[in-house]
Amino acid sequence: MVWLRQEDCPTLVTVALAPAPSAAAVWAGLSVQLRERLPEATFFSFYASALAISIDQVDTLTVALANEFCVSHARRCSALVDQLLTTSPIARVKFVSRDAIGLPTIDERPDPIIEAVIERDDQQLRARNQRAVERQREQPPGVITRLLAERGFWSLDPASQLALFEVDDLHGALQVVPSAYGLPGTYEAAVFTGLLTLWAGGDRAEPRMETSLHQLAELLRLSWGGRTSAQLVEAIERLKATSYRVVVQQDAAGGWTDLFSLLDRVQTRWNGPASSPHRHVAAVFSEPIWEAISQPRVLRPVDLDVLHGLGKNRDLAKRLFLYIEGIPMHRLPSGDEFLERVVDERLAATLGAKPQLYDLRRHLERAGKAIAANAPRYRSIEIVPRVKRGLRSGEPTHLLRVVRSRVAASR
Repeated sequence: MVWLRQEDCPTLVTVALAPAPSAAAVWAGLSVQLRERLPEATFFSFYASALAISIDQVDTLTVALANEFCVSHARRCSALVDQLLTTSPIARVKFVSRDAIGLPTIDERPDPIIEAVIERDDQQLRARNQRAVERQREQPPGVITRLLAERGFWSLDPASQLALFEVDDLHGALQVVPSAYGLPGTYEAAVFTGLLTLWAGGDRAEPRMETSLHQLAELLRLSWGGRTSAQLVEAIERLKATSYRVVVQQDAAGGWTDLFSLLDRVQTRWNGPASSPHRHVAAVFSEPIWEAISQPRVLRPVDLDVLHGLGKNRDLAKRLFLYIEGIPMHRLPSGDEFLERVVDERLAATLGAKPQLYDLRRHLERAGKAIAANAPRYRSIEIVPRVKRGLRSGEPTHLLRVVRSRVAASR
């Protein structure tokens, strides 16, 4: 054996390989950011006793929380955690209870001081919600619900019903059950947006709204006539007849399903002959939709002029527009809003796009340019390379990046 000294081989260098970050180190970095984003009382009540367990082969960090109550809260706030993963070496955080992995649960109640702080935060939140509702009632804008925007209700294909459909607060399958009227699309999305907007301008005391078809057409910037009246009636009936099934596997112990439609009941009435286009329509939102739209901060503003201005041959642009209008964005120091989403099969499913990801990127670029041309508040909608440490072969390589000027949330 021959020993070499470094001075004998000037070109000999020592290469130190950086060890993979531990689960504890990754969670320590994430929890610091999480604490900055959440009220102090909320963070200490739900996350202070968190214990990082492991990082698996698909870069999922498992974190144990005190009990199932804390886990339920963390899952409801998973969108915030996902937003923090852009610069993280992991792809996902999975929250479990200590009991689920064989550790004793922690069932401590917050002390009176923390409870008082939580109550104060709740009161402030309720006051902000009430002020937002009052502002919208003064001049209701077009609105859309996150429920539909995030889950791609207008993009589902019954031929791919068994495909996994994931969003930030739902891990399972969302299936469409079409009726004899056919599948809903962007036209029905616009009609539902109109119904929702007219409901939001009322007292919101019940899941029922009533309007004339002429008023609905005027809101949606549609030229009025007998054909328009017939198309609106058909779209509303299609909304009523189409069913959706949610299938969720919560854990190894079981799951649940829910079969529902967007509208529970639709009534029309008219004066004169049955062929009259001058009709009034009353629609009742289904129980799942009513539960969603009656919650605080779920309704988002949508610019109906832009939706109309995109034209008839911009289906992907309309779906992308409804998607980015319907979900919250990060606020930048400049006052603008910022959004990034990985261009992957999940986003393609939400937008009803079936091409390869390379083709999807090109289509999204065109759709983004069409939206920016019609909506001045969108400063840029572009596809950019994804920057992530340890990006593996076959992983999505690009992000959808959106920057727009901020408008006040509608509720």
